[in-house]
Amino acid sequence: MRAHQIMTKPVITVSPETTIVEAANIMLQKHISGLPVVDTSGELVGIVSEGDFIRRSEIGTQRKRGRWLRFILGPGRSAADFVQEHGRRVAEVMTKDPLTITEDTAMAEIVELMEKNNVKRLPVVHDGKLVGIVSRANLLQAVASLAREVPDPTADDDHIRDRIIVAM
Repeated sequence: MRAHQIMTKPVITVSPETTIVEAANIMLQKHISGLPVVDTSGELVGIVSEGDFIRRSEIGTQRKRGRWLRFILGPGRSAADFVQEHGRRVAEVMTKDPLTITEDTAMAEIVELMEKNNVKRLPVVHDGKLVGIVSRANLLQAVASLAREVPDPTADDDHIRDRIIVAM
């Protein structure tokens, strides 16, 4: 199987200017855990997921780092954490330049990329434009679909003969 056979399309997306409240509400209403972020020309520029909302000042989950660790990490990391924790727009909290696949990517490679990079979804692009998305749920649906087609290995001889006759 290839990505085009299991991907979700059309894809629900947001723009970089979407507020995080709007993005969170879309995710809750649509029962999805991530949203590709596209610019006005339809180019994929990022992805925002549940993980991007974990460290937020509104719910008191921002990072609490000691002065020594802040010194070691430097001001760049502290500034990036602050923007992530206090950002108001998707562009401020999204993962920029996400890992992508093409429509022809094999399922084995999709699984390998997800495991290796610890991601739960991969946007599918064609000529830089978003055409679909493959999530873990899509992989689960593919497994369930394929499992229905596999004959029962414990079937008796009569059932096996009947299946062979039907197939012929």
